[in-house]
Order: sequence, then C-alpha cells, then structure tokens
Amino acid sequence: MSKSESAAFVKSVDSLFGQDITSDNCPWFSDRPPLVLGAKNDKRALKSLKQKCRLGLPPQLRCAIWISSVERIVNPHLPIAETDSYGTVGMKKNVEAKWDYALNAVFPNPSDREDAIPPDLGLQQEVLNQLIQHDYKEWNTSTSNQSTDVGVDAIPKKGANSLALVLCTVQQVLGIEYCPPLPDVASILLTHMPESYVFATIREMINDTSHFLPVSQKDYYSWCKTYAFFVKRMFPKAYKVMDKCGALDPQGLEPIFKRFFTTILKREDVLRFMDIFLVEGCKAIFRMAFSLVQLVRHDLKPLILTDSESFWNEIRYRTLDPTFSFKNHLDAMYPKFGKVARRYPKRRVLRRVMKFNEKWALENMPIYIDETPPKPIGFTSDKCTLAKPVSVRSNLAKWLPPSLKATKLDLIYSTEIHGRSLASFYEKCQRSKNTIVLIEALTGSTSATIGMFASHAWNINSSSYGDGECFLFRANPDPKCFNWAPDFNGNMDDMENQVVREQFMVARRNFIAMGANKDGTNGLRLDQDLVEGESHPALGFENEPLPGGNHKVFDVGVLEVYRLIREVDGKAIGDDDNLVW
Repeated sequence: MSKSESAAFVKSVDSLFGQDITSDNCPWFSDRPPLVLGAKNDKRALKSLKQKCRLGLPPQLRCAIWISSVERIVNPHLPIAETDSYGTVGMKKNVEAKWDYALNAVFPNPSDREDAIPPDLGLQQEVLNQLIQHDYKEWNTSTSNQSTDVGVDAIPKKGANSLALVLCTVQQVLGIEYCPPLPDVASILLTHMPESYVFATIREMINDTSHFLPVSQKDYYSWCKTYAFFVKRMFPKAYKVMDKCGALDPQGLEPIFKRFFTTILKREDVLRFMDIFLVEGCKAIFRMAFSLVQLVRHDLKPLILTDSESFWNEIRYRTLDPTFSFKNHLDAMYPKFGKVARRYPKRRVLRRVMKFNEKWALENMPIYIDETPPKPIGFTSDKCTLAKPVSVRSNLAKWLPPSLKATKLDLIYSTEIHGRSLASFYEKCQRSKNTIVLIEALTGSTSATIGMFASHAWNINSSSYGDGECFLFRANPDPKCFNWAPDFNGNMDDMENQVVREQFMVARRNFIAMGANKDGTNGLRLDQDLVEGESHPALGFENEPLPGGNHKVFDVGVLEVYRLIREVDGKAIGDDDNLVW
C-alpha cells in the first residue's frame, strides 16, 4: 500500500442491510485529512467541524468522519492530525486487530458467533426483537411515498448477527450492562461502518461516559429528570400537557433516550442527526428533544392525549410528513449569527442539573433485571458431538447453577473415542465432580439429546449419593429441565418415600441411574454396555420420559461426558485424585 493510499479516508460500508453506499460530492470535506482546513487553533477547528457536520456528511465518508469526530471529542489533548488519522486506511489494520482480539475473548469458538444472542442492555428483549424484526422496516419505508412493499425489509440475518456480535462484545469486554440507546446507536453506525469500526467508536464513546450515552440506570433516570426540568422552564404550557399524559416519565421518554429518535424521525433525518451527535454528544440529544416539543407546543391544548404514546404520535405525524424539512428544523436549532433563537441549555448547565438529579434517580429507579438469555457455554475440544449445537449449550448455560455458568465443557468420555462400556465410563469420570452426561436417545426413526447433571463424581457405590443440585433434562428437541425438589406437602413419617426421593445418583457395576421410584424404575437409567436406557417419571424430579413422545425405553447412540473448566483460569471444577472411593 502506497503512502498516498494509506493517508486516504476509509470508505463507508453498510454492515446492517448490505446495501451499496452512494458517493456524493461534498465541497466542505475531502477524501483525506485534515477534516478542517485553515483553522487558527484547535478550538476553532472543532467549531468549524461541528458546523460542517450540521450541513450533513457525504455517505461514503461517514465511517471515517464519525470515528474521527469521536476521537477528537474524547481525546482533546491529542494533536488534530492524530485524531483525524483514525479514519484513514492506514489505521484500518489496527482497528481490525483490536476488534478481533475482543471478539476472540468473547467467542473463542467461532461457531458460536453465528448464533450470538444480543443483550438488550436495558432496552428489554421484546423491544430489541421488535427493533430487529420490524422497526427498521418501517424506518426505511417511511422515507418515501411508495407502498410498504418497497424498501428495506427487517434487518437481514447477517446484519442482525453483526449487531449481536457488537452488543455482546460491548457488554462483556467493556463491561456495559445498562445502556438502552446503544442497540439503536449501534444499528445506525452499522449502516455505514464495519463491525470493527462500530466497536471502536462505541468504545471511545463509553470512555467518556458523561459526554455521549447513559451507561447506567442512574444516568438514564437522571437524564429523564433533567429533560423534564428544562421542559418545565422552557415550555411551561407544553409541560403541563406532557406531564399529565406521562410523556415526561422515564417510560414516556423512551422514543428519545432509549430509541434515539428512530421511531419518530425518517431514516435520512436520523443519519443527519447522528452526524451531529458524534461531534457534539448528549447536548445534541437534548437540543433535538427540546426542538421537537416546539413543533407541537402551540397545538397541544385542543388535543386529547391519553398517554405518552399519543403525544409522540403527534410528533411523528409532523416529522414523517413529506412536507417536513429536517434542514429547516436544524436551521432553527442552530441559527446563524444575528438571528433571534430560543436559548437552549449549555453543556455545563446540563451536566450540573444531571448531577443534581442523580440522588432522585437513585431513589426512584426500579430494580433492573437483565432479560438477556445467557451466552452458550463454551467447549474446549472439537471432538465433541452432542454439545456442538449452540442451542444445546445455551440451554445448559441456562440450567446450570449460577456458580458454574462461567465455565467451558471439557470432553472426558465418549463412546466414539473410549469404547462403549460402563467400566470405561467409571475410569474416565471417577475424579470429576459436576459432570454433564449427554445421551443420543434413539426411539425408532426419531432421536433426542437427553442427559443429566451430576453434582458428585461417578463411582461404583453400594448406596445412592449426590444432592439436590442434580437435574435431568432434554436438550433437543423441546428443551426442558427437571430440577429436584423436596416434598414439602408429604407425610414426613413416610420414610420409604423420602429415601426413594433422595436417590439422586445410583452407581452400580451393572447400571447407572439418576432419580428413582418405589417400583424400581428410574428417571434416567443406562445399562452395563451403554446400549440401552430407560426414562420414567421419578420422585423429586417429576420428569416426563426424557426422549419425549412417552417413549420410556430407548437405544443409546452417542454418549458423552463433560467436566466443567473455569473460564477465568482454565482449571477443572471439582477435579481431585482423592475423589475415588
């Protein structure tokens, strides 16, 4: 690569919808640094950059200018030439290398990336699914007068996967558990950036938490309270209407502070706003939100607004109207010198009020419960068969005790590798606590992946052993977990039932089993040759026959046993040479 090529800005790429990026002529930006020419100092250069971004960025340069703008805001101590270079071709390998490192840390098994489950980060899974499957279809088709059959459909699978990878990496590498606007922000960035640049941009935004996004529940509720405070001062009549219909409650302000205006603005308008936001930060969010109130403040009195949704529908009715000009709206938000304009609160005033409202936020915010399904438990060897499907490992991560979720599966016994005998099973499993047995149960023309989690090591014992952490499960199809539970309603004098109920693990020379009944049947039982098995409803587990379809007897296909390896240090949980009786 020549020096001239490496100095040029990278070109934008649509990683969300896979569409081509148009190239527009733009007299105020060139295809290489510097972003601003002729500025006497850094302060004037930044002011000039903000003015240019308000005019709109050429689509082909959005990737480069977006990341360079954020770098300049977050790192004001760095020379302008250095922050501008982040958007150049010469920095591309560095950006991609950091992304690959983060991605490998979260998904050491590349096969897991295709089925990554995006965390909602406080947006709620239902809303996140709607974002992926529905909202961006409306977002794209609402930009024209054509029928809804024209335009971009729901986010395609590849784009949804890119979004999931970015959000998972942000959560687990950057430690962000709560940031409701981030799924929409990441989606918008992906329309003009590769995954690596989106991650790099978000990483820098999060490094300056006070400038861009609310990264905690306290921040989010403080932002909402701050917005309501200024609406009351700036638009007292509108405040009364908005307060009455709930449009100023934290839940009522979701279109602004959770959805980043994507549900109330056209696609091209959201992109124009993103151009401004990345160089101005959260001040732009508040200014845009205040300006939207101005659209309807004179028309609110005769309206019947029953809830916050009806208020934002009034805003949406105006912003999605073909006659609405976002350019004119921006001109009113950022008037030229000499024009009379409403005074919006400055950044330092916003920060001061936000800080003051943090106490209110801590007292009024609800308990946050992360609804994101756990990431699939990893594995250490490609030799595994039954644990390879992501759906199987996702369910295991959901069912394991909390203390064992941050682990990987390590294959210690397989009928395909070590032979099909109970003696080999005991030999390989006798030193490992907390093992998972996966069984391919064959019943005629159908098969199911079933199994059991053992809290103690499998060793030949004349007595039953184990404890209530043991569970039975069917991983595929129709995944179900059957945890053991004590009998709180039974007669404690019925010692026979109690003894049978507590037969968690049974390990004899001629069979192994988990769960039991008075008639001698078990929740799951395998014979000496590991060729046939049975599954009956067992006391305490209250399971159904695990193969499904009321099949209680089955042939054993592949059988595998896994121990658990801690992710943090790579050590096996419960391995001990002294476990052998």
